[in-house]
Amino acid sequence: MNSYNLTSKFKKTFIKNSIFVIVLLGILNIGLLLSKNIKILHFKSILNNKNLYILSGLILVSLCNRYYKKNNFTQSIVSNEDRAKVREYIKKYGYNPVSYLSLEKDKEYFFSKNIEGAVAYVISSGVAVCSGDPICDEEDVIQLLSEFISHCKEKELRICFCQTSSKFMNEFSKLGFGFIKYGEEAMFDLETYTTRGKKAAKTRQAINNANRLGVEVFEYKPLRNKDISIEKEILEVSNEWLSFKKSGELSFMLGSISLDQPMDRKYFIAVDADKKILGFVVFVPFLDGRGYYADVTRRRKDAPIGVMEKIIINAFDKMKTEGVKWGSLGVAPLANVREDKQKIQITSFVLEFIYKNINNFYGFKSLHQYKKKYGPTTWESRFLVYYPKIFTPKIAYSIVKVKNPGGIKDFLINQIKRK
Repeated sequence: MNSYNLTSKFKKTFIKNSIFVIVLLGILNIGLLLSKNIKILHFKSILNNKNLYILSGLILVSLCNRYYKKNNFTQSIVSNEDRAKVREYIKKYGYNPVSYLSLEKDKEYFFSKNIEGAVAYVISSGVAVCSGDPICDEEDVIQLLSEFISHCKEKELRICFCQTSSKFMNEFSKLGFGFIKYGEEAMFDLETYTTRGKKAAKTRQAINNANRLGVEVFEYKPLRNKDISIEKEILEVSNEWLSFKKSGELSFMLGSISLDQPMDRKYFIAVDADKKILGFVVFVPFLDGRGYYADVTRRRKDAPIGVMEKIIINAFDKMKTEGVKWGSLGVAPLANVREDKQKIQITSFVLEFIYKNINNFYGFKSLHQYKKKYGPTTWESRFLVYYPKIFTPKIAYSIVKVKNPGGIKDFLINQIKRK
């Protein structure tokens, strides 16, 4: 059966799922109102927001598993030659800050037969979930996407590009893709950026605290001066960070430390007065090294205020002296997903609801505020782009699955245990 034909079975499935999501949001809203207004402690604890979200999440996951359990997750073996080819393409055409994540081991590639270009993706539940923008010259994007659509139709796969920029929106639209805003990326023009002024006052205060405690930052270059003791401590900090992080380790749109294969990454490390590592940030390049994106950011649980801020700003300052034009702190997911002039869609409503109310799991609001306090030069919109032009629960489920390798149900159950 061709997955691109809206059969009666698909229509029924889509309608049932859509109604379920709307009803679920209605229940959650009722719970929120009750938890705010009911004064009896017993009922208030039962209707605790977090418990409601965990319970609703488990119900939703069970529903999705029922419909999408087949073809859950597949991955082809990628040769070193293909990965090296994509790395060269990224150097030429990788303008999106997440382009470099196409080199992570969870990705496989589609190569054009006619032009120089590739798409990095993972197949999950019948959807080709793609990382960032197509990697090719601007003039070739229609050709690359057309070939990729034909490939996915042949394999009966739907398509979703995650965290795309606005650069190819016209081309996506011409080919019949739909899109929705996913969030905003904090971008810094390093030639003009400064922490002076009101916008970055909190960042400046945090750095002053780190300075008073004698925190220092240096760049570690494993390809030039490899130090096993430093790398061992970096991994120790990473493991400690993962142990107290609420949501576990995510993937797909997040990279890895990759000390075994640093390639073009930059490592900036903060140490205390005793040279103990307190935290680190791994930057990956875009725009052929004219930009760097803060990909992996980790710290010790007891690291003092200002450690991460000092690493970021010191790294930006050093990279500026080396001729780097742009810095990125990555996307704040779900931030301002429904802009003033944007037509109201059910998907926009759902994403906006999640951002405003379901902050207990991933901290969407706090992440946005954290990036905002640095005073970015600009916020660039990022999108989910999908084919055919319908955003289905199946696509949403596939995105969540590839980003949560440990499993959604395991994550939700872990939340209950923490409770």
